[in-house]
Amino acid sequence: MDFAKFLKFGKKGAKKVAPKDKKKADSGFDWPSGVRIGIFGHSNSGKTVYFTVLNEDCKVARDLQVSVTDNATAGELLANFKKIWGISSHDGPGTHVDLQEERKFPDLSQRDRILQFTGIVDKDLKLPIVSYDYPGKAVGISEPSDYTEKVIDFMTGCDGLLFFFDPKILGSEITRQAHIASFVSMLERLAPLEDRLPIPIALVVTKADTLAGFAGDEQVVLIGTEEEPVVSESYEVFLEKVLTSEKVTRDTSWAGTVREVLVKTKDFIKVVVGRTLDFQIFFISQTGEPPEKIGAEEGRSLYKPPEKVRPVGVRKPMYWLIKAIARNRSLGKLKSFTRWVRLLSVCWIILVSLVYMYHFWFQLGRTTAFEDNTLNGRIASNCSETDLNYITKQYSRYSSKWLVTRFFREFSGKAREISDKYSNLEVGSRASTLDKTIKEFTSIVNNKDLWPNKNPTGDGVVLLPRHSQMEAGLGSFQTSEDSTSGLAQRAGRALELWNLLKACIPDMADTVKWSQLHQTINLYLSTPGNEINNEESVLFDALLKQKAEKEKQKKTEEATIDFQEIVEKINGNPNVAYRLDTAVRDLKRIRRQLDPNSDEARKITAYITDANWWKSERSYKFRIDNLPKDAHIHVEVTSESNTPKWTLKDEWYKGTEHSITWSPGSVINIALCLSDVGQCNWGANSSDYAKLGGKYSIFTMEGQIVFSNTGKNIQISFLPNLHNRLPVLED
Repeated sequence: MDFAKFLKFGKKGAKKVAPKDKKKADSGFDWPSGVRIGIFGHSNSGKTVYFTVLNEDCKVARDLQVSVTDNATAGELLANFKKIWGISSHDGPGTHVDLQEERKFPDLSQRDRILQFTGIVDKDLKLPIVSYDYPGKAVGISEPSDYTEKVIDFMTGCDGLLFFFDPKILGSEITRQAHIASFVSMLERLAPLEDRLPIPIALVVTKADTLAGFAGDEQVVLIGTEEEPVVSESYEVFLEKVLTSEKVTRDTSWAGTVREVLVKTKDFIKVVVGRTLDFQIFFISQTGEPPEKIGAEEGRSLYKPPEKVRPVGVRKPMYWLIKAIARNRSLGKLKSFTRWVRLLSVCWIILVSLVYMYHFWFQLGRTTAFEDNTLNGRIASNCSETDLNYITKQYSRYSSKWLVTRFFREFSGKAREISDKYSNLEVGSRASTLDKTIKEFTSIVNNKDLWPNKNPTGDGVVLLPRHSQMEAGLGSFQTSEDSTSGLAQRAGRALELWNLLKACIPDMADTVKWSQLHQTINLYLSTPGNEINNEESVLFDALLKQKAEKEKQKKTEEATIDFQEIVEKINGNPNVAYRLDTAVRDLKRIRRQLDPNSDEARKITAYITDANWWKSERSYKFRIDNLPKDAHIHVEVTSESNTPKWTLKDEWYKGTEHSITWSPGSVINIALCLSDVGQCNWGANSSDYAKLGGKYSIFTMEGQIVFSNTGKNIQISFLPNLHNRLPVLED
């Protein structure tokens, strides 16, 4: 039965308090300021008695002390104390006398109460505590309550929760499921069942004095320090670890009680474990000894406190919860500090980035942009002295800037070097400049590491500054010289060859484009009137050499690709005829295209040698693994055109080993003689007969052989296995 569907406070009530305002919920309930601790429990779970006994127990304790901070809380706790301890007071003229009267537990809460006190932990940690006592019916599922919404509003804004569980309902399946369902519903309000629980949670099993095996303080805290990590595991792991701990297993009676509690509160524990490290289970007794039963009324038994009230473990849940809340608050402050550090780090990064951006985009960027605009695609040797002087001044001014000299000293030094080079540059002859540019072109052609890279995002190539500068140098002769001049024609030929080389680079295997480059060079050489000097001749030779290398490389790559494909094809094909015939023919074709000294050629030769081993007549050893009962066989190898003569006077039985001599194309004849057929005349009058033909019939003999007439079969295996001896092409 899914009680969560019927849980009324699970369907309505206040939303969870926003983290930034936990003092007032959306529903309008006002709560005092302080650390909010919730005691979530049903009627008769011991909430009211717990607060009273806790207050008295803390008066003589060292680890936890409670200091009540308002008169209403003090009056409530005092009234409950007098009832439990059986004390009344009598006031007379000038006198005040305490009288002993009958002990009794406080009546079930019919109204709610806000409890305020200061929790002092280990004498140094003080926290203002706000808690809430309410009628247990407010969290029940059977009756509506005027306090339901208020309870939910308080609990969803708590800094920590204690779930009080009355062990007397362990034997009532319906009641227990209803209580557990309300626990789970409250947890779901704190956080969706997939998320981490944001606050410390504890399950407090009250009235532990009624449980078998409960002996005192040593059994109050269930999860020891060494077992604390198990709360991050699954319920199954948690259950196994807890039940096998020494403090549980030392008493079989107590171990049984713990198992029963954990199993019957499984639905609650499964929701908690794995979602928080702040979880604990406590077993406490508010009276220390079982109360005395004095009667019963509708729905419950009536008890009175024992003569001596000696609480067991009542401080430990509150002590643990306050410590956990304080620890979480410290972690919260640390997280806040971390956020500020992160923010300051980001601000510092932005500030430093702005400095770098100003330097590279404005100061250095403006200087280099002036240089680029002045050169306008020309090489420096083609610039006027006025242009070179302007560039020199720009780099000189940049090198002396305050920001550059303080933070970018390496750039300042390089800028001075560039300024000096421009100032000392002499404009040489135009022809000499062109020859130097063509030599630069030739050096790029001869060193593939200097070639432009293929554009990864589109067509064409990506030029380096060196390429762009060379290209601009050649282009400058097209614009500054007469198009009919020798310099312009030489520069034009070099520029055309450069463009053809750039077209070849994206697809190095495209021999068509390399052929076009080759034809262009031949055209230049054969055209009358072309004055080809030494620099151009060297360039032509370098380009023709690259064209020949590319053609040779393409053939080698094609053969290598074929070889790599056939390695997988051959080794993955179990067909004998393919491995020994077809593959050999394909490999011979590939080997003719390879360098005889290459590693691929060596591997192919080794494969062909292994395949040729099967071409000769050889002896093969085999074992008869299985025959029909009391049967034997006769085997004779013949040519395709001959019939067996069964001249071998020998009978072969199951488990025996024999040899036959076989060559490709031979037929293997097998006669099967059964025990119930009489004499087989050494195979001539056999019960059944099998003829194994084909070029590689010996491979048909390995494995199961079925005789068609009798339906019998035999099993033969060769030593070693024939298929394992087939040649393998080394990868």
